[in-house]
Amino acid sequence: MTEQTTNIEVGQSKILNLDADHLGNYIVFTNSKTIITNDHNLEIETDFLFPIIRRLNNETFLIADGRTENNNNGYIFNFSGQLIKSFLSGDGIEDIVVQRDRIIITYFDEGVYGSDGPNRDGLAVFNFEGLQIFGVNSSAGDTTIDDCYCICEHGINRVLFYAYSDLKVSELNLDTLKIESFDTPTDFSGFSAISSTPNKIIFHSSYKNERSFFSWDRNKKEVINFGDYSPRLKGIKNGKFLSFGESGYTIINPSE
Repeated sequence: MTEQTTNIEVGQSKILNLDADHLGNYIVFTNSKTIITNDHNLEIETDFLFPIIRRLNNETFLIADGRTENNNNGYIFNFSGQLIKSFLSGDGIEDIVVQRDRIIITYFDEGVYGSDGPNRDGLAVFNFEGLQIFGVNSSAGDTTIDDCYCICEHGINRVLFYAYSDLKVSELNLDTLKIESFDTPTDFSGFSAISSTPNKIIFHSSYKNERSFFSWDRNKKEVINFGDYSPRLKGIKNGKFLSFGESGYTIINPSE
């Protein structure tokens, strides 16, 4: 296992939310409402109780508030700090992934069984205008979500997600908006973070083992339990995971 830690100059502020990739690009939201990236440092005026920040592209970024009373809680800004768009991103947000020109938002059970909105779908797909174009629970398919535990980018046009109560790994194609679900070994039931390589899916922190990684080779139908790391990781690309604190972040590359 290898780790790469990056410290970010935040002064007297503290990081409230952060996203980073395996290439060293990051975007940060602090408790002083400052946005920090590799190339930008700006302030915004909007208040957030449970902020989640994601870069959309080189011109814009998204901040969503994880809880809402059915008011707009998704905000798209440019890197001059100008608000471009606000929209209802849903209550009870678990995680947000940006893949190509899509925003994929997942929700925990309080959102799924809460007030009307995209949260009732368990997983909702939006375009960069904040318009919802797909929802799992309203798609009338075989897959339903009570609580989406985790999600990650997969390939160039797909995401993988894992949800209660089926406890299956599912793959959503963002071009066709079709879902394929896989019977999933029980070795790592209830895991809270997922990542993938071309040949394997990597998981972390199951119901029974909060600190282990699990590697699943679906072709060989093989599961390997390995490594040890603190819980509350987020899966990113290429089988890697992300952890952050008040002044920086760490990219974890587990190895079998």
